[in-house]
Amino acid sequence: QQALEEYLDIVRAALEEGIIPRCHFEDVTRADFYGFVVPFAQELMKLSEESKIPVKIRVCDTMGYGVGYPGAMLPRSVPGIIYGLIHFAKVPSQNLEWHGHNDFYCAVSNATTAWLYGCSGANGTLLGIGERTGNTPIEALVIEYMSLRGDDSIDTTIITDIAEYFRKEIGHHIPPNQPLVGENFNVTLAGIHLDGLLKNE
Repeated sequence: QQALEEYLDIVRAALEEGIIPRCHFEDVTRADFYGFVVPFAQELMKLSEESKIPVKIRVCDTMGYGVGYPGAMLPRSVPGIIYGLIHFAKVPSQNLEWHGHNDFYCAVSNATTAWLYGCSGANGTLLGIGERTGNTPIEALVIEYMSLRGDDSIDTTIITDIAEYFRKEIGHHIPPNQPLVGENFNVTLAGIHLDGLLKNE
């Protein structure tokens, strides 16, 4: 209760100055969802309604524990978290964003799941670079977005340009097996394929 009140005091101060607060719900995939997360979000929505200023919530899977499987248990359930915030805390979709880490290889699928369940935004970093095992790669989010929307208007060749910039200008080593940007992406090294090429190029 004390943590809640102190946080709300900061939000009130921001709202009094006309600032749109962006509240980070850190470690949400390890939190007491219905005991703390939802009541906290409900209080923030009350402040938003009183002030007529949107309060944004950044849902942070700080350790990458989230899973996107339907029926997964809270607090690890990405569908459950987003559904609960929208339907029980009354957070508008446009005020929700997902921030995932890739500790268990779920960053892309969790961000996509958050989108599918009503979260309007997903945070990402170029090439997935970030703390520990990294964040959701922006280039992967672009491909996911295109797949979900059937949108082929985006020029994805810029992804190659970004990778080249990171290699040449920053000196960043990109693992050869990294999807979309690694030098082995879309290259086959399997013997059966090489054998076929040798027989009939």
